[in-house]
Amino acid sequence: PMMITNLCTRPTSTITLRANNWVHLTTVPSVRGMTYWVSFDVNVTGGTVSFIGTQGEFSARQRVSYMTYVDNSSPLSVNYSVKSGSPTVTVTNILICTWAEYQSNKTLLDSIGYFDGDTMPLA
Repeated sequence: PMMITNLCTRPTSTITLRANNWVHLTTVPSVRGMTYWVSFDVNVTGGTVSFIGTQGEFSARQRVSYMTYVDNSSPLSVNYSVKSGSPTVTVTNILICTWAEYQSNKTLLDSIGYFDGDTMPLA
């Protein structure tokens, strides 16, 4: 397997999201025209939400993963829309890598979820 770089600079930090408001998951600029794999643990309390790029609705603690194509050079961000209630949404254990890196290492990455720089580098 090739070396994978987690483009999230602080993967174990906890980030509180805001409804309909893009919040950076990393400080590293995106590469325009690149496709990325984004995966994180989400904790949703007090309601139900949906995320752009994903299927279904989320109302508990679970892993969320999706592929995203980036057409700008801003750091990767995520937001949610409220489906019910007045939810609080936090993410942690973040993995952001290129789609090519994910495809080449899918079994490994699906099993470990994320890494914090101990065996593979952070951006």
